[in-house]
Order: sequence, then C-alpha cells, then structure tokens
Amino acid sequence: MNKRSFLKYGLLSLSSAVVAMGTWGIAKFVFFDSGRKKRREFSKEVLSRLQPDVPMHLPEAGAWLVKRRDDDQITAFDDRCPHLGCRENWNSERMLFECPCHGSEFDLEGNVRRGPASRPMMRLYMIGQDGNKLRLHDKPPSS
Repeated sequence: MNKRSFLKYGLLSLSSAVVAMGTWGIAKFVFFDSGRKKRREFSKEVLSRLQPDVPMHLPEAGAWLVKRRDDDQITAFDDRCPHLGCRENWNSERMLFECPCHGSEFDLEGNVRRGPASRPMMRLYMIGQDGNKLRLHDKPPSS
C-alpha cells in the first residue's frame, strides 16, 4: 500500500466515523424520550415522610414531591428539566432545583430562576387509587 492509498483510506475512515457520530447524535435528539411513559404510582405512606420545604425525590415515579411550610399543600413535579429533559437535582443549601446539564434553576414552586429553560417545571396532579396507592397525572382531574 502506497502513501496516497493509505491517506485516502484513512480520510475515508475518519469521515465515516464523523458522519456516524453525527447521525447518532441527531437521532438521539429527534427520538428523545422524556420518560413520561413511567408508571407514576407510589404508596400513600410516602406522604407521611414529607418534611416542609424539603423536596422528596421518587425516582420510580419520576417525580419530586414538595410539602409547603406555609399551608401544608403537597405539590408534585416531573423530575425532568423542561429544557432538554435532564433529571433535576435538589440543592438544599441554595433551596433550588438544578439541572446538571445546562444549569437551569427552579424554586420550590417550580418557577424558572435561571435559564436556559424558559418554562417552569411540569406540575403533576395526585389522584387517589384503590388501596394504598396514589397516581400522578400531567393533567388535573376532571371535576
């Protein structure tokens, strides 16, 4: 194999790898799954463990539960950032939800404190089920 052939095949291999990685990245973005297909159920017993203004993460339900100190109201939020779907973390020192991917920050009410997210955290609604289970829905229960 001469020098010209070696460079030709090397450049062809490098170009193929770049195209493959770009195609994979685009496909991952287009077919992004935010995890909404989760079964958003949890035990009613979880509510008794909630502390005021200390969010509790329920990874199996893909949600954060927050009990407000002011009125003991319990709010549920999707645990994924509305910007690109990264799983948010709770920073107890700053009292904020933080997105580890792009730095968005949200307060205890789910409102955006710092972007790039432009929408608040998705609110979830609790609906009682038979027995000891509660279910979370992305739409409020019909009256």
